[in-house]
Amino acid sequence: MASTLFSTVSRISPAHISNQFVTATTTPFAGALVKGDKQGIKVYSDLDAVAEDFDLYSPFWKKARAYFAANGEASSLLALTFAPGKVAEGDPTNVQTTATDDGAKVTASTATSDGATSLSADALGAVTALKKYYFAGPQFWFLTEFDDEVAQAVSNFIELQNTGIFILYASDSKILQKYPDNKRTMKLALPEVDDSTADVQDTYNNVFDAAFVGAEYGRKPHAAVKYALGGLPYTKPQDRFDFTPDDLAELDKDNIVTYAYVFENPEMTSSRMSADGVHIDTMLGWDWIQNEANARVADLFVQNAEQGIPWSEVGFDSVVNVIRGAFIDARDIDIIAPEVDTDGNETGKPDYSVDYLKPSQLPKSYETKRQMHGIKTKYHPMGMVEDVYIENTIVM
Repeated sequence: MASTLFSTVSRISPAHISNQFVTATTTPFAGALVKGDKQGIKVYSDLDAVAEDFDLYSPFWKKARAYFAANGEASSLLALTFAPGKVAEGDPTNVQTTATDDGAKVTASTATSDGATSLSADALGAVTALKKYYFAGPQFWFLTEFDDEVAQAVSNFIELQNTGIFILYASDSKILQKYPDNKRTMKLALPEVDDSTADVQDTYNNVFDAAFVGAEYGRKPHAAVKYALGGLPYTKPQDRFDFTPDDLAELDKDNIVTYAYVFENPEMTSSRMSADGVHIDTMLGWDWIQNEANARVADLFVQNAEQGIPWSEVGFDSVVNVIRGAFIDARDIDIIAPEVDTDGNETGKPDYSVDYLKPSQLPKSYETKRQMHGIKTKYHPMGMVEDVYIENTIVM
């Protein structure tokens, strides 16, 4: 049975009017999932605003404090409250993702007549809320409190979307040995801090994910992570004498990122996402292109609201040109790698292509429905050097 709950969410274009949600006048950089009694969202511009709705030192308050401290209260934070959901017969359950050549494929069984399901009420509630408010603005999502089943459901849902990153933090790294194929999930692990005492509360908390996301704000989409982020607020690096290279190798094997001392400095140990060979800068670069292209096409429709965009080669070219413009600008901020010739030399041009079908190549039914189809984009993401290995040979 095809799952309607675990599916790709359609973006609401800025060119359309919608009453689905209101996110104030600012676009929040990150969203935290909060378990509550009623589904809804609220955007907070600073920690004082959070304190009006949440108790001091409550889980969300502590994560909000780390988030705002990491970005100097320069970006707002969205709280997405979800309520436990109910699973009825026929609803998707047992949701999983498996890797395919063209992305992630979701499979799901359905609830039986007696209501038995392997998808928890909290997990169902979290995904239901995400589906409704996913495009309310956040680039990053994280959990206020870790829940294994909620984490799996959220990770699998975000994996299906065209944009967005799930930052998943847990103190038990063994729990994070899942999600091997989810490119849009970044797994963070640190030993849990006992922050129940007053002398620890204002120094260290279990807020690695919120601090990391806060520190990401304001940085270029294609920017170094591994050695660039240090001094995360309210986050204690693992002591280098307790954290051995073997420990790190075990985490690295499952693409789990931690926070440790490297040459006396507190730094992230990796930039990799759950899936092998995928780094967060690659995903953020792709998201930038997707979001920018969508926004520019929407703006094109707004600018041509009176006369419209004609169903002609000229009209199609105008749409494709604004999409190409997003790729050209992506080259300028190092998201796209340079093109190379047959000898492996860089040509100075960005390695991307935007192909599309002309009106005469599309079925008549598309013209009748006023739909432009057949735009395909491809690009080679820019990589970066994170480690250097030098081999030395001594000749006696």
